[in-house]
Amino acid sequence: MQTILKISEAAAIALHAADYMAGRGELCSAHDIARALGVSYNHLSKVLQALTRAGLVSPVRGPKGGFTLSPSGRRASVRDLMTAIDGPVRLHSCLMGHKVCRHRTCVFGRFLEETNRRFERVLESRISEFSKRA
Repeated sequence: MQTILKISEAAAIALHAADYMAGRGELCSAHDIARALGVSYNHLSKVLQALTRAGLVSPVRGPKGGFTLSPSGRRASVRDLMTAIDGPVRLHSCLMGHKVCRHRTCVFGRFLEETNRRFERVLESRISEFSKRA
């Protein structure tokens, strides 16, 4: 059975790490990010590598090094970050893969349509908008 939203743990870490870096505006060590998010340093490191390959994060080597959002990362949408980790985001309009209702009116139809519309707005929002929270 398909779920409405599929957000991997790695994508969730990517979103939270980007938000953390956006809120700091300075170099952040992977250890500090992992500690602040309460996630595995090793898992975070793999996520940061993927975000670096996608050009969304800029690494700085050395004892005073760390990570920061690249200019592209500061302009990135939630969709950009999730895509860098999991590939293209796909929204599902049927929990059963059209096995039950065969495109007739579905008991979940309106709910799924509204959920997809709301999630689409989240996907298009920018990480920089999240860091402006109170």
